[in-house]
Amino acid sequence: MASRKDNDIETELHDVFHVKQITRDTPIEEMVGADLVTMEPGVCSKPHRHNRSETVLYFTEGKATVHVNFKPIDVVAGDRLLVHKGEFHSVDTPADSGCAFLSVQTPPILSKATGFRDFETHEDAVAAGTEDKA
Repeated sequence: MASRKDNDIETELHDVFHVKQITRDTPIEEMVGADLVTMEPGVCSKPHRHNRSETVLYFTEGKATVHVNFKPIDVVAGDRLLVHKGEFHSVDTPADSGCAFLSVQTPPILSKATGFRDFETHEDAVAAGTEDKA
């Protein structure tokens, strides 16, 4: 971030998530990740977990079903949801509604400084035999 004000934050596509990483290139990016995320209607993310990061999701638009450890939790705008480190989770949107949410993680899921990404798919955990370990 070259100056105090920035109005050109890149949107990145990660699986089915359209992500704007709000804390990237700021002095706090290695302490907390804050991402604005949108999802199109009728999509589902891959089940995954963050083994080091606690995450809070705050839904600002639409509706979705978040599966935490494969148990569905319906959410709508105004709902806040905690996902503990090591919990598998995924997000589904119904055909008639996408959603938007703020994802806050500590430590951040992605460290630009080290290149470390705290992201493990369920498929990879099963293959590695670590499905039940965080």
